[in-house]
Amino acid sequence: MDSGLIFRDADPTEDNELARIMYNAFLPIWNHNWFQCLTSPLDPITSTTSPLKPLQARRLAFYRSWFRLVRAHSGSVSLAYTPSATYPGAAQSSATSALDPQLFTTSPSNSIAAVVLLLPPHARPSWFEPLVAWGTGLLSALFGLGLRGVWRVAVTFEGNVGRMISDGLKVRNIAEGDEGNLVMCHGCVRNPQWEGKAPARKLFDWAIKRWWEKERAAGVKLTPVWLDTSIDEGVRAYEEIGFEVLGECAVDTGADAQGIKLRPGADEEVREKARERSRQWVMLRLPPEEGKADGAN
Repeated sequence: MDSGLIFRDADPTEDNELARIMYNAFLPIWNHNWFQCLTSPLDPITSTTSPLKPLQARRLAFYRSWFRLVRAHSGSVSLAYTPSATYPGAAQSSATSALDPQLFTTSPSNSIAAVVLLLPPHARPSWFEPLVAWGTGLLSALFGLGLRGVWRVAVTFEGNVGRMISDGLKVRNIAEGDEGNLVMCHGCVRNPQWEGKAPARKLFDWAIKRWWEKERAAGVKLTPVWLDTSIDEGVRAYEEIGFEVLGECAVDTGADAQGIKLRPGADEEVREKARERSRQWVMLRLPPEEGKADGAN
């Protein structure tokens, strides 16, 4: 627990609520709008939004498949929340089982602050695993983006990520140059409705250290953690908990700074802001040397 936050594993029954938080958190992020080929911004989804518009439903299904995919690969879904006075059991240790209904955070009296998804080595999401992709909803969610959207995700964006992480690892002689040998962060988001300082960063740091504690207890070598991000604010936040940039590249989107398709005759200032914003980074955090404490906080 940190500054009133409790960190714990999320229960699958909470995935719908966590996907909604992810949806709202990513609304202004350029690549998520660009993937969906939007011509105008989407509206937020609240607990009372009904019915969802088709584009909202497709985006939400995309994020929901992430949680199912991580669980299918025995990864971890962690959340940070502030306990509710309504539930006296909610102030228990973060080690308390997530199956205790008193700790469920989908109650409006509780506040989910952040969510983090980690995938174990050799479990990077792939639509080339048709059974897993279909069973988790990833395949149908991807096709819901349309052919152009699938190309943007699979070929352009993920292609850039794959090249950057591979080149960065080879230059540093880490993990035999294969990101498959690393733990992957598949999502780290802060609830935009939560007021507080750096809950996602704190949760992410906790989740990584817990992962390493489990590896240490099992007597295996600690595994580096990598991620990709598409906002410079994310780069700065991740650097504060020990990540370093392995690669960076620009993306020619034909969209504005939020990934919305440019209108005909858009002025140069709008285009310049889009060029500055439409970038990708891959980052890596190495585990502490054996016998030394991890100094990230």
